[in-house]
Amino acid sequence: MQKNAKCASVQSGFTLIEAVISLAILGLTIAVMVEATSRCLAVIRISRNYHAARTVLEQGELEHPLAESNSVPDNIVMPVDYGNGFTYSRDLEQSADEEDLYVVRSRVTWAEKGRHSFEEVVSYCYCPEEK
Repeated sequence: MQKNAKCASVQSGFTLIEAVISLAILGLTIAVMVEATSRCLAVIRISRNYHAARTVLEQGELEHPLAESNSVPDNIVMPVDYGNGFTYSRDLEQSADEEDLYVVRSRVTWAEKGRHSFEEVVSYCYCPEEK
Protein backbone atom coordinates (compact mmCIF):
# COMPACT_ATOMS: atom_id res chain seq x y z
CA MET A 1 0.00 0.00 0.00
CA GLN A 2 2.86 2.34 0.63
CA LYS A 3 4.23 1.71 -2.85
CA ASN A 4 1.00 3.00 -4.43
CA ALA A 5 1.05 6.13 -2.27
CA LYS A 6 4.65 6.80 -3.22
CA CYS A 7 3.93 6.45 -6.95
CA ALA A 8 0.94 8.77 -6.71
CA SER A 9 2.97 11.53 -5.04
CA VAL A 10 5.71 11.32 -7.66
CA GLN A 11 3.27 11.74 -10.54
CA SER A 12 1.31 14.69 -9.11
CA GLY A 13 2.49 18.29 -9.61
CA PHE A 14 4.57 20.00 -12.30
CA THR A 15 8.09 19.24 -13.33
CA LEU A 16 10.69 21.98 -13.39
CA ILE A 17 10.68 22.23 -17.18
CA GLU A 18 6.88 22.62 -17.24
CA ALA A 19 7.07 25.43 -14.69
CA VAL A 20 9.83 27.22 -16.64
CA ILE A 21 7.90 26.95 -19.92
CA SER A 22 4.71 28.26 -18.32
CA LEU A 23 6.61 31.19 -16.78
CA ALA A 24 8.18 31.99 -20.16
CA ILE A 25 4.76 31.98 -21.83
CA LEU A 26 3.34 34.15 -19.05
CA GLY A 27 6.24 36.62 -19.34
CA LEU A 28 5.85 36.83 -23.11
CA THR A 29 2.12 37.44 -22.75
CA ILE A 30 2.70 40.24 -20.25
CA ALA A 31 5.30 41.86 -22.52
CA VAL A 32 2.88 41.77 -25.47
CA MET A 33 0.10 43.28 -23.35
CA VAL A 34 2.37 46.11 -22.14
CA GLU A 35 3.41 46.89 -25.73
CA ALA A 36 -0.22 46.89 -26.92
CA THR A 37 -1.23 49.19 -24.07
CA SER A 38 1.56 51.67 -24.83
CA ARG A 39 0.56 51.76 -28.50
CA CYS A 40 -3.06 52.37 -27.53
CA LEU A 41 -2.01 55.25 -25.28
CA ALA A 42 0.04 56.75 -28.14
CA VAL A 43 -2.98 56.57 -30.45
CA ILE A 44 -5.16 58.23 -27.80
CA ARG A 45 -2.60 61.05 -27.39
CA ILE A 46 -2.38 61.60 -31.16
CA SER A 47 -6.17 61.61 -31.46
CA ARG A 48 -6.52 64.09 -28.60
CA ASN A 49 -3.95 66.44 -30.19
CA TYR A 50 -5.64 66.16 -33.59
CA HIS A 51 -9.04 66.96 -32.07
CA ALA A 52 -7.60 69.95 -30.19
CA ALA A 53 -5.90 71.15 -33.40
CA ARG A 54 -9.19 70.96 -35.32
CA THR A 55 -10.91 72.93 -32.54
CA VAL A 56 -8.19 75.62 -32.62
CA LEU A 57 -8.41 75.72 -36.42
CA GLU A 58 -12.17 76.32 -36.26
CA GLN A 59 -11.75 78.93 -33.53
CA GLY A 60 -9.05 80.72 -35.53
CA GLU A 61 -11.22 80.77 -38.65
CA LEU A 62 -14.12 82.22 -36.63
CA GLU A 63 -12.02 84.89 -34.93
CA HIS A 64 -10.07 85.81 -38.08
CA PRO A 65 -12.38 85.40 -41.08
CA LEU A 66 -11.21 86.23 -44.57
CA ALA A 67 -11.76 89.94 -45.20
CA GLU A 68 -13.95 90.94 -48.10
CA SER A 69 -11.29 93.28 -49.41
CA ASN A 70 -8.87 92.01 -52.02
CA SER A 71 -5.89 93.09 -49.96
CA VAL A 72 -3.65 90.13 -49.18
CA PRO A 73 -2.10 91.67 -46.01
CA ASP A 74 -5.61 92.09 -44.52
CA ASN A 75 -6.12 88.32 -44.69
CA ILE A 76 -2.76 87.13 -43.39
CA VAL A 77 -2.85 86.10 -39.72
CA MET A 78 0.40 86.01 -37.79
CA PRO A 79 0.71 83.14 -35.28
CA VAL A 80 -1.84 83.50 -32.47
CA ASP A 81 -1.45 81.43 -29.29
CA TYR A 82 -4.56 79.56 -28.13
CA GLY A 83 -3.05 77.94 -25.05
CA ASN A 84 -1.62 74.47 -24.40
CA GLY A 85 1.05 75.17 -27.03
CA PHE A 86 -1.38 75.42 -29.97
CA THR A 87 -0.95 78.36 -32.36
CA TYR A 88 -3.05 79.38 -35.35
CA SER A 89 -1.75 81.21 -38.43
CA ARG A 90 -2.90 81.88 -41.97
CA ASP A 91 -0.87 82.70 -45.06
CA LEU A 92 -1.90 83.65 -48.59
CA GLU A 93 0.16 83.03 -51.70
CA GLN A 94 -0.66 83.93 -55.25
CA SER A 95 -1.21 80.83 -57.36
CA ALA A 96 1.24 80.19 -60.16
CA ASP A 97 -1.59 79.04 -62.45
CA GLU A 98 -3.87 82.06 -62.42
CA GLU A 99 -3.32 85.71 -61.61
CA ASP A 100 -6.29 86.37 -59.29
CA LEU A 101 -6.26 82.96 -57.59
CA TYR A 102 -4.75 82.73 -54.09
CA VAL A 103 -3.76 79.70 -52.05
CA VAL A 104 -4.96 80.09 -48.44
CA ARG A 105 -3.07 77.99 -45.88
CA SER A 106 -4.58 77.88 -42.40
CA ARG A 107 -2.22 76.11 -40.02
CA VAL A 108 -2.27 75.00 -36.39
CA THR A 109 1.08 74.05 -34.85
CA TRP A 110 1.94 72.45 -31.53
CA ALA A 111 4.84 70.63 -29.91
CA GLU A 112 4.66 67.12 -28.54
CA LYS A 113 7.58 65.26 -27.02
CA GLY A 114 10.06 67.77 -28.42
CA ARG A 115 8.78 67.52 -32.00
CA HIS A 116 6.78 70.16 -33.79
CA SER A 117 3.54 68.91 -35.34
CA PHE A 118 0.99 70.73 -37.44
CA GLU A 119 -2.42 70.43 -39.05
CA GLU A 120 -2.97 72.46 -42.19
CA VAL A 121 -6.01 73.21 -44.34
CA VAL A 122 -5.37 74.45 -47.87
CA SER A 123 -8.10 76.25 -49.78
CA TYR A 124 -8.28 78.54 -52.78
CA CYS A 125 -9.71 82.04 -52.96
CA TYR A 126 -10.48 83.85 -56.21
CA CYS A 127 -10.04 87.59 -55.70
CA PRO A 128 -10.41 89.57 -58.93
CA GLU A 129 -9.03 93.08 -58.95
CA GLU A 130 -11.52 95.76 -58.01
CA LYS A 131 -12.35 98.19 -60.80
